[in-house]
Amino acid sequence: MSDNVINIPRESTMKALMEMQKMAVAGGANPGAADLCYKYMVAQCTSKEQVDNLFIEWWKSQYDASKFTKVEMLERWFGRVLEDDRVHGVTFPLFATSSTAIGELTDDSVGLKCVPSTAKTQGQDDFAHLPQFWCLEVSAEKKTDGSHEIFYVEHIDDIKDVRSGEHLCWVLQKNTYTKEWDEDGYRYLKMKCHQSTGYELWPEGRDRTGRVYAYAARPKYYAGIGASGKITCGTGLAPVNWTSHTAGVTKWRDRGTQYSGASGKTIKFLDRMMRLKYARKGNSGTIEGCSSYNYQYTAAYSEKGVERVLLTPEQAANLFVGSSVQIGIQSGTDRNTASNYSVCKNKLITAIKDVEIGGTTYSAVYVDNGGTTFDTTAGSTYLSTDPYWSGWNDDVLGTDGSKYNYTNGKEPGMLQKIEFMNGSYLIISDELWQWSTDENGDYNFDCFVCEDQSKVSGTAITEDYKKLTALTMVIPKGTTGKWTYIEDTAISDVEWPLGIDASGSGVGCKAGFYCDPAASGVRAGWCWGTLFNGGYAGLACRSSNISVGDAHWYGSVGSPGLAG
Repeated sequence: MSDNVINIPRESTMKALMEMQKMAVAGGANPGAADLCYKYMVAQCTSKEQVDNLFIEWWKSQYDASKFTKVEMLERWFGRVLEDDRVHGVTFPLFATSSTAIGELTDDSVGLKCVPSTAKTQGQDDFAHLPQFWCLEVSAEKKTDGSHEIFYVEHIDDIKDVRSGEHLCWVLQKNTYTKEWDEDGYRYLKMKCHQSTGYELWPEGRDRTGRVYAYAARPKYYAGIGASGKITCGTGLAPVNWTSHTAGVTKWRDRGTQYSGASGKTIKFLDRMMRLKYARKGNSGTIEGCSSYNYQYTAAYSEKGVERVLLTPEQAANLFVGSSVQIGIQSGTDRNTASNYSVCKNKLITAIKDVEIGGTTYSAVYVDNGGTTFDTTAGSTYLSTDPYWSGWNDDVLGTDGSKYNYTNGKEPGMLQKIEFMNGSYLIISDELWQWSTDENGDYNFDCFVCEDQSKVSGTAITEDYKKLTALTMVIPKGTTGKWTYIEDTAISDVEWPLGIDASGSGVGCKAGFYCDPAASGVRAGWCWGTLFNGGYAGLACRSSNISVGDAHWYGSVGSPGLAG
C-alpha cells in the first residue's frame, strides 16, 4: 500500500461539505471552493454511476459559457476534482525470470477486481469510479495552432452528438504520472496523481506546442468517413481499409493540416491499462478483440434480384448481425482479389433468417447494400467476413468488454471506453519503422517517431522523426520471414517488442511479431493483427513487412487524439 493516508472526513466535516455543495449548486461558491467540495464527495463514491452523477451536478452548477470554455471546465474537473493519494501498481516477472503472462497488483490496487462487461451483463470494475481511471467521452477538434476545442461532452450533451463523427470522438482520462522500470528480473509499473522522481505524465496529455493538460485524450474508434465525406472518428462508420499509410495521412490532411492519423501512444496506454487493471501482460484471453472471425462461404442456393445470400444454417450460425461482410464471385480465398468483392464490400449484416425452399431449410444472410440488388449463384457467389464498423461496443454495460463475449475472438474489444482490434491491423501514423543491416551482417529493425502530426510524412523518414535508439531489434543474419511470439515490451512511450522467442500465444505478451528481415526498407506501423491471426493478434502485435504504400483489406486507418 502507499505511504499516503486517505482521510475520511468526520461528520462535522461532511456537514461543512454539504453546505459547500449547496453553495456550489446555488452558484455562490467560487470555483476553487466548489471543486474542493466535489473532490471530497467523489472520494466517498463507490460506483462510476455516482461519480457520473456528481459530474453532471458539478457541471450544471459551474458552467458559464461567458466565463469558462469546455476545455477549461474539464481541466478543472480532471485536475482539481479527480484527485487522490492512491498509488496503483502491478509487477510482472520478465520473460527470462518466468514465461507467465500473469502479474500481481500492488500498492492501493491490492484487492481490487476487474471482470469485463457485455451488452447484457455488467461485470465488476473496482477501478472505474476511482479518480485515476474514471473516463469521459467528448467530441473535439484539433486546431492548426496545436490547441483543441471541445464541442460535446458525455452526460451533458446527447451521446449521439458526442459520437456522431461531426467532430472527433475522444475518451478523456486524468493525466496521471507513471513510472515503469526493471529490477531483479521483474517489471514494475506504478501510476499516481502527483509527481515523484522518475514519474512522467502521459504524452497524450500534451499537445504539439508543449502545453500540458489535466487530462489525456485518446480516440475512441478507428477512423471512418463521416457524413461530410471527410475522415473522422465516430460511431457507426465503415473502417477506412484498403488504404495505405500514405493514403491515410493524405485523408487526414484533407480534414486539416494538423492531423495525420493514429498515434502508437494509444496502444501503449491500452497495454498499461490491461496491466494495471487485470494484471495481464497481454489482452488475449481477457478481452480478446477480433482475432478469430474468419468465415468465407459460397451461396447454398441461387437467387435473382436480392440483398441476401442463402447459406446453410450451420454456416450462418457463425455470423453476427451487425458485423460486416463482402460479397463477390469466388476466385480463391484472398479478400484482396477484386472478384471476391465484386458485388460489395464492408456491408453490414442486417438480419439472419431461416427460409424454407423446396423442403430444404436455408439461412438468409441479409445485407444493407443501399437498395442495390444482385444475383447469387450457388457454389460461386462468395461471402466473406470483413473488419467491423465502429461502435460495435457502444452498448456494453461498462468501460471494458465486448458486446456478446469478450473472450471468443469474434468481435472487437473495448478497454477504458476505447474500441480496439476490429479485425484489421490498426495503421498508426506517427511511427515509421526501418530495416537495415549492421557491420556484422545482422538485420536491424528500428522505430522512428514524429511528435508533431503536422509534420508526419506519408512516404519517408524525414528530419522531423527521431530514432528511438534504445529500441533497436537485432535479428541474426539468415533469418527469413516468419511469425514469432513476443516475450516482453520495451519501457517506452511506444509499444515495441523486447525479445521475440516466446514459445506461443499463452505466454509472454500473448501476441506475435511478424519478422520479415530486409537489407533495407521503410515500413508502416501496422499493429494488433487481423480477424484470421488467432494467437498472433493482440495489443502488442505488429507486422514488419508492410511498406508505406501497401493497402490491403486487413489494414485500417486509425484516428488521432491529443498527442502531437
